[in-house]
Amino acid sequence: KIKPTMEFGTATDSSAPTGMKIIIIGPSGSGKTAISNYLAGQTNNDSLEAPATYNETKGVRILECERNLHGRGTKSLEIWDVSGNSSFESGWPAIMQHADGVILVYNPDKAGNDIEIGDWFDEFVKNNSRISDPVEQCLAFAHHSQTDNQGRHASKVPAKLKVARIGVVDTGFDSSSSTVVTQNFDDFLAKCSEVKAKKSKE
Repeated sequence: KIKPTMEFGTATDSSAPTGMKIIIIGPSGSGKTAISNYLAGQTNNDSLEAPATYNETKGVRILECERNLHGRGTKSLEIWDVSGNSSFESGWPAIMQHADGVILVYNPDKAGNDIEIGDWFDEFVKNNSRISDPVEQCLAFAHHSQTDNQGRHASKVPAKLKVARIGVVDTGFDSSSSTVVTQNFDDFLAKCSEVKAKKSKE
C-alpha cells in the first residue's frame, strides 16, 4: 500500500505510525525509490529493479507493508522514501518525527555523493533525538547504478559514517543485490525493533 505523495510546504506534525517507521534518505538519483519499492514489495518480479526512467520524488512517499522477521514475528512498517531535493527541507522536521531508524542511500560512483551523504547523516541521524543509538538505528547502502557487479570493489566508507561506525553495504541492480538488501534490512529492522522496545519500557 502506498499513501499519496506529500509535498511539504511547511513543517507539520506527522501522526505516530501504528507500527515501525523507517526513513530512507540520500542524494537525488541515488536509488532510494527503487530500494523502497523493493522492500515494500512494490516491484513486478520481487527483485531490485533499475527504473526505466528517473522520476524525482516530490517531498516524500510513504509505503506501508509488513515484514516477517525470523523469530520475531510480523512487523507492520512504514517506509518513508524522502526526496533528495533540498527544496523540501522545510518538511524535514515532520518527516523525522517518530522515526525508528534511518537508511542512507548514496551512489559511491557519483562524484560528491560520499560528501553529501555525510550531510544527510548529520541532519537526519546525528541531530535527530529519536535516533538514540546510531550504530543500531542507521544503515547505509552504497548503491551502484550498474546492473552487474563485475569488477566492483568494496566502496570507501564516507568519512562521517566511518567516524560514527555506521555499517555500509555495497549494493546495485545486479541479481545478487536483492538478497543482500533483504538480509541487511531485516537484520537492521530487528535492531531498530529492539531499541524501540527498550524505549517503551523506560
